[in-house]
Amino acid sequence: MAADKIRIPILLLPLSSLPTVGARLKGIGVKILAFYPSLRYDLRSIGIEAPPEYYCGLAFVSTFIWSLLITLFVGIISSLNQTMLLPVRILTIFLSFSISFLFFMVLHLAFPRIIAKSIAAKIDHELIFAMRDMLIQVNSGIPLFNAIENIGNSNYKYVGPAFREVATNVKGGSSLLEELENMAIRTQSVYLKKVSWQLVTAIRAGANLSSTLRSIVKLLVDYQFSLFKSFNAELNFIILIYLMVAAVLPTIGTTVLVIFSVFGMLGITPEVLGGVVALGFIGQLGIIAYVKVKRPSLFSD
Repeated sequence: MAADKIRIPILLLPLSSLPTVGARLKGIGVKILAFYPSLRYDLRSIGIEAPPEYYCGLAFVSTFIWSLLITLFVGIISSLNQTMLLPVRILTIFLSFSISFLFFMVLHLAFPRIIAKSIAAKIDHELIFAMRDMLIQVNSGIPLFNAIENIGNSNYKYVGPAFREVATNVKGGSSLLEELENMAIRTQSVYLKKVSWQLVTAIRAGANLSSTLRSIVKLLVDYQFSLFKSFNAELNFIILIYLMVAAVLPTIGTTVLVIFSVFGMLGITPEVLGGVVALGFIGQLGIIAYVKVKRPSLFSD
């Protein structure tokens, strides 16, 4: 996928500002990168070739803004609660900024890997159809290079660019074996790596390509079915967590607050109840989003 199409959802600054804003905060970025050195490989895998310390600089600015917004919200809520003592209010604001900063910084650094895994999953999703297409073409007598070129020029959103790059480089003078090996090295998809290495092995050994492609298709189909089985097994646990977040935890939390209010420790106010409802709503949205991301889909785009 081209770098200009990549977007980090929580990054408040555009990636186009990496050479400007990111470069100015290179010193901070180097210190952050020391805690997460694998970020350079994650960025490269999603097509971002800028120095990783530039991205860390952008992540620092975005994290600071997110933390300020959340701290401002917490400060407004705490100021409306007249029963909260001033030292407790200051401590709450300080903790909200610290926890928010740490949370969003970790999230900014982890998102490139999340995106890379998402792209890899979409490649695996398309790979079944691309390999079946290649199998039909090879069985029809079309040479392997032409089949690869046809797939690269077809309407495969994620697999197509990888095969198109192979065909383009072969036309430029590289050998097909070398380009298949390079595709295995640069792709984010584990199964595209396996496909590439199996094709390389079959070509070098002089094996029957039809048999190799048929075994590849069977491997990919079995993998997709294993995803469905794994998701079905995980869904029961997710439903249990959803019920806890939606009903059990808000009820228990409200009960505890009522008990504490009897001893004058914490008061039940509309703001507090609104916060409990808001946290429960955000938790439910998070679980629903997680299910949507994890749900395997064989035929959707």
